[in-house]
Amino acid sequence: MTGARFHVLSLLVTILGLIVFFSDLSRISYVRTIVSAINQVVAPVVRFKERSVSELREEISTYVHNVDVAKENVRLKRRLNSLLLTEKELAVCLIELEKLEKKLKVSSGFRKLNYVVSRILYYDPTGFDLFVIIEGGKNKGIKEGDLVVTENSVVGFVESVFGSTSKVITTYNEKFSTTAVLGAKGKRYIYRGGFPQGSLLHVGLEDEVEVGEEVYLVGVKKKIPPFLIGRVKEVRRGKDPFFKEVKVEPEAIPREEDYVFVIK
Repeated sequence: MTGARFHVLSLLVTILGLIVFFSDLSRISYVRTIVSAINQVVAPVVRFKERSVSELREEISTYVHNVDVAKENVRLKRRLNSLLLTEKELAVCLIELEKLEKKLKVSSGFRKLNYVVSRILYYDPTGFDLFVIIEGGKNKGIKEGDLVVTENSVVGFVESVFGSTSKVITTYNEKFSTTAVLGAKGKRYIYRGGFPQGSLLHVGLEDEVEVGEEVYLVGVKKKIPPFLIGRVKEVRRGKDPFFKEVKVEPEAIPREEDYVFVIK
């Protein structure tokens, strides 16, 4: 019996019961017997339907709960996998930095540095990659000026710190500037950010610079390892008669990164 037919039958029985109750027919003994018999037949069906509906609701509620739990398990598994991947990337980072330390003859003790792993929450909507917003701020002890890197390349510096997020200006931003060296050469220059390439400043006419050479960030006090800023893209004579104009293409592309390391 379909649900619609059952409801129609129940309605007819109810109407019939009301007619019998308010008429003289209810006084006739056999009519009372028939009504009683109908009630005995219909009442169990009604109770069965109510119980079935209640059990069905419980089953649906249990199913929905299990589905939510399954989705949460999938999300947590993905989160765990991403953290494990980040841990592996960090291990690779340490190996690469040790190689760079030997190459540039710099001893930084990176393993002793205070750093946190942070997730990128927001990218520059203009498409110029001038900044990113990362997870973690005052709640994680991040401060303005902290260096932000990937496994072996520079992303930028922390410009502004908020409660639980921070703004990072990237190597494409004209506000970004730092000391830098060319390859394993010891002479220091100033790298200034720019889009689509940054610039290496104060490169003398006598300095040998080749396209493709690597440009590394080196801290003034040698407390941080040499992270790769980018590679020389173009070398030419500039307007200044004493210096070359050197364009550098940044290595890190912020919008392609999910996690970064903040060296505090």
